[in-house]
Amino acid sequence: MKIDKYSAILGSTIGFHEMEGLTAERPLASLPFDGKYRLIDFQLSNLANAGVRSVYGIFRGQNVRSIFDHIRSGREWGLNTLLSHYFLGFYNASIGEETADKDYYDQILTYLKRSGSDQTIYMSCDILCNIDLAQVIHLHNANKRNITVVYKKIPKSGISSANDILEIDASDTVTGRRDGLTGEDFEKMSAGIYVVNTPWLIEQMEKEAEVAEPRKLRFLLRDLTITSNALAFEYTGYLANISSVKSYYDANMDMLDTQKFYSLLYSNQKVYTKVKNEESTYFDVASTVKNAQFASGSIVKGNVEHSIVSRNCQIDKNSRVVNSVIFPKVKIGEGAIVENAIVDKGVTIAAGVTIRGTQEKPVVIAKASEIVEDIVG
Repeated sequence: MKIDKYSAILGSTIGFHEMEGLTAERPLASLPFDGKYRLIDFQLSNLANAGVRSVYGIFRGQNVRSIFDHIRSGREWGLNTLLSHYFLGFYNASIGEETADKDYYDQILTYLKRSGSDQTIYMSCDILCNIDLAQVIHLHNANKRNITVVYKKIPKSGISSANDILEIDASDTVTGRRDGLTGEDFEKMSAGIYVVNTPWLIEQMEKEAEVAEPRKLRFLLRDLTITSNALAFEYTGYLANISSVKSYYDANMDMLDTQKFYSLLYSNQKVYTKVKNEESTYFDVASTVKNAQFASGSIVKGNVEHSIVSRNCQIDKNSRVVNSVIFPKVKIGEGAIVENAIVDKGVTIAAGVTIRGTQEKPVVIAKASEIVEDIVG
């Protein structure tokens, strides 16, 4: 029985060693963003805005509690109705970066066969964007291709070794993949977003499952893009490629740029997140704030400049927070200084302590740490 016209697979990102401790106890998908969001909110919102109500998430078997806690029933993204379906699948992270085990393919194939969908949308959580997937699906169907890939022209500095640089001809067909960067200022980077005809995808996955070392779906789709003359769809909105501490830090700092902020969060499509009913942030008369964003529930008595502050933080008097990303439930003591840093959830910074990194190399303070001595990068 056909359940829905569209199904979706949210791929767990490959491991990025340059994320340091930020993903030691959580998947990248659940990293906070811009104070009140998580990275996975953008993929789920893109799907919800396109009317996709059947979603399968692939995650490592370790450290997924934060995903369960955040998504819960999926109500915010319309995934808790009688006609919607949300599933989580787990894979063995010890198998290899690219290689999958038999159970990995069995789970996804079972989902796709039962979905009865016409098209499947694949996305991964290391690409941050707000894209009109309905437009991509329409173009995919109009061109009658088996697979369509989304790409964006971005500066070379925003590309990591994990990304594909595509060669695309005048008919918007992918003709190849480039191994290295060219002399061009901008490269056509795959956004890792695919629209695939579901019956065809099932066939390709069944073939891959039979080989000695089958690849994870992310890598299979990358190769199918080249071998199957995929249609290329250019995305022109805001996009951040999260592959390192620096790229994650920069993406958050981008939200203090009005144009980028509105491009991502206030375009024609809404971004949904887990709703929390909390009191608004309190600003003491002695506090000063310049170009900063705050979520709810915080108490601010110090000075905050060009920073993102998440929920339920405490910033004491005479303290100074500059060019930093502050996760939830952080306490910054009186007279403390935090510059060019990412301070993880539940950190306590003692009075008078200085934490200072650089914009090229922000300091990362591990989750639930108690900092009583200076840290200068």
